[in-house]
Amino acid sequence: MEDNSMVSSTETEQVVETTQKTQIEETQKEKMYSRSEVNKMLSAERSKMEEKYAQEKSEAEKLAKMKEDERKEYEFQKERKEKEEAKAELNAYKLKDEAIKMANAPETQVDVSLLNLIDFKTIKAEQVEETIKNIKIVFDSAVENEVNNRLKETTPKTVFGSNNESTKSNISRASY
Repeated sequence: MEDNSMVSSTETEQVVETTQKTQIEETQKEKMYSRSEVNKMLSAERSKMEEKYAQEKSEAEKLAKMKEDERKEYEFQKERKEKEEAKAELNAYKLKDEAIKMANAPETQVDVSLLNLIDFKTIKAEQVEETIKNIKIVFDSAVENEVNNRLKETTPKTVFGSNNESTKSNISRASY
């Protein structure tokens, strides 16, 4: 019985070891970059960080030059702006949620992906239903036009002869 457990644990260890080796090889394959690619990634990240640092530095210098009451007013305005932006983003999410409900309603049913055409941060709540209806009208019209274009058939060609005899002879020659 001990031999079987030794073999199975050895086999298990081998399976685990090979699995680990394959995982390491796969991650190494995924992480192979040339020196120029690494340099490009680093320089892009460095420029982002430098830009962020420059903005923070200019902000700190600006605040240092201000008087106490100016600094408080500036920070108040900055926080008010951030609050308004957050509120606008929340409202946009709520509007989009309502628009999805309207898009799934039977009378205004339209593909939800078409709602990406609407800028929910700028549109007013009263305009959403009207906009969805307009999108539906335009989309349905475009679909109908495309279906009609694809269903069009070319008119069959007709051969007119000067007399019936030539037409009959053309037909009889064609049957050979």
